[in-house]
This record gives sequence, C-alpha cells and structure tokens, in this order.
Amino acid sequence: MKILYLAFAGTDQRGVHRKLTEQVRGLGELGVQLETLVFADLHGGGAPDAPYRVLDVPGGGFGLQGRLLAFYVAWEAIQKFRPDVVYFRYPVYDAHVLRFVREAPPTVFELQTIYAHEATPEVAAAEAQWAARVLPETAGLVAVTTEILEAERHRAGWAIPGHVMPNGADPSTVPFVAPELDADRIDVLCVASFLPWHGIDRLLVGMALEPDVSELHLHLVGDGPMIPALRQLAAEAGLSDRVHFHGAMSPAALEPWYRRAHLAIGSLAPHRVGLRELAALKHREYALTGLPMIIAGGDADFSATLPWLRIVPADDSPISPRMLRGLALAWRPEARRRQIRSWAVQHLSWEAKLPALVGFLDRCAHDAGRAEGRP
Repeated sequence: MKILYLAFAGTDQRGVHRKLTEQVRGLGELGVQLETLVFADLHGGGAPDAPYRVLDVPGGGFGLQGRLLAFYVAWEAIQKFRPDVVYFRYPVYDAHVLRFVREAPPTVFELQTIYAHEATPEVAAAEAQWAARVLPETAGLVAVTTEILEAERHRAGWAIPGHVMPNGADPSTVPFVAPELDADRIDVLCVASFLPWHGIDRLLVGMALEPDVSELHLHLVGDGPMIPALRQLAAEAGLSDRVHFHGAMSPAALEPWYRRAHLAIGSLAPHRVGLRELAALKHREYALTGLPMIIAGGDADFSATLPWLRIVPADDSPISPRMLRGLALAWRPEARRRQIRSWAVQHLSWEAKLPALVGFLDRCAHDAGRAEGRP
C-alpha cells in the first residue's frame, strides 16, 4: 500500500515531530510505501532532523499564501507518488481542505483534540461550517481517544469509518531508568510546558491542606505560561521550600530527574480543555522509564486497574499528597519498576499500534474505491 502522509507542524512542536518521526519509521518497517510532507514556517529556525521532507511555507500553512503553497505541493506529490490513501494530520477544515478531499485519493484525518475546545467561539463556528461539508467526503478518521472520534463522527452526520489509536512511543529512545531514591524524602516530578490543563494547582492546594506530609517535594521541569501563577501560589501557601522550579531542559538532561523521582505527575485537569481523557505523550514516556504516576480523568491506553497508576477525578478538587506518598513508597524497588517498563513496551510502542492503523487505512482505501466504482 502507498500512503501519502501530510501534516502542518511548527518547528517548535517538538513532540509532534517526535511522533511523526516514530510513525514514519514504524510504517517503513512494516513495508509501507510512504511519502511524508510536513509544512512549517522555517523563518528563524531550521528544519528538524527527521526522516521526512519539511517544506518551508509562510505562516506554517495557515495564512492565505502559505495555504495555497502547501496544497499546491500536496497536489504535486499526489501526481508523482499516486498514493492509495492520504493520511492527513488534522489541518483545520476550510475551502482548501474541502476541495482536497473531493478531488484527492481517499483521505483519512488523524485527530488529536476537539478543535472547538481550543479555538475562539467565532473561529470554531466558522470551522464547524466547513466540517459539515468536509466530513461527508472523508474516507475515515483516526483519533487518539474514543471521545474525540465520537465528537467528530457526530459532526460528520454519518457512520464514518473510525479507528482509535492513542499516541505511542519508541522504547529504543526512552530507556528504563533505574531508581536512585532519597530515603528521607519523596520527590515527585512533572515535566511539561505548563498550561492550565496540567492542573498542578490541584496538587499545590492539596499539599497546603496536608502540611503533615512534609517530606513530599514537587519538582516542576519545564516552562510555560502557568509558571508565574504557580510560583505565586506556592509562595502564598508557604510551599516555596518544597515546590522547586527547574526550567526547561533538553530530553537528554531529564534522565537524572527520572532517576531520583519516586512518582510522576501526568495531566491533572483535562476537563479544562473540555476532555474526559487524554493520550499524552508524557504519560507514555513516564511509563517507559518505569515511573509510577497519577493522572486525572483517564488515558486511552491506561486501565484504572494498573497497580502503579492512580486516576483521580477530572475536576478542580485538591489532590492528597498522602495518597501520592502511599503510591510512591509501594513502587520504590527497581524490580517493580521494571514491571512498569515491561507493560509499557508491550502496550505503548508503535510496533504494537501501527499494524492496526495500516489495516484500517487499507480498508478505507478499498471501501472508498468500491464506493466510487474503482477496482
């Protein structure tokens, strides 16, 4: 099967390019004939080192000039490569996308979120009008959660073929980290570009309400717009000596922090972006390193029965550090953490996920061809 993979991804979206790189390599290992084009504005920064073409388009392909150029290049690729199916990371629906799905080979969109939850009401309303025209022409949908798939199916107005594929990770790039833990304190770690949906304020309030759990220290590695507010909240709650801000770090610099962490903190407020569950890349990285963790709401790959995971309600209630302490102490031994790693390799790797995706894309191409009278 021949797949044309298209995406708009800025050079600052390191997680997106990491996912694209791992998917492209994994699909190649399955014998798929793949052509991948990623559109980005390279002004002020070079293209990432990746196994695909990154094309420089003004505004990253979201302004008028860049949009025209991106779709022109996509049409050139179709004429030259002649794919069986186009796999398109959600591009924001508009007139260009409508023409594309009507005239291109069968097109399947990959969805990471519910667009209306992240756009202004005016922009979301305009996009919804295009969605009503684009989705009836679409061959299929791939979403990282069932919730996102069902939301897009509802907009489609028909039983559009769908496949749920939560984000994956490459175990070869995320090694197991043997713990070296402080015996006199509990170090809790969160690595993120901190936004409201990370919900760290819930944990700070919990720490303030349970001051007797004084051995628990929270380490925040990363930057982001929430950092000033979190600093202020920590100071007002008298937690400045136990909440530590370390700034952004390269992936290579994270291993010492994973090594000393008793517990990892995932997303604690998905409801703030209108979701019940996520498929966060960071959750997968934590599991591959062997870290127990806490998340809110749920994650499409993680069952609530996993003994090294605690899932709290997706709301704004405080999170108890006493509960975190119990989980952290139970999963200190290296042998137990290797159990987490073993589970993650089996369930979260692209090797485990991509064969089902290829099968779904093949069915979408076949069904679309049959519907149009093609052999």
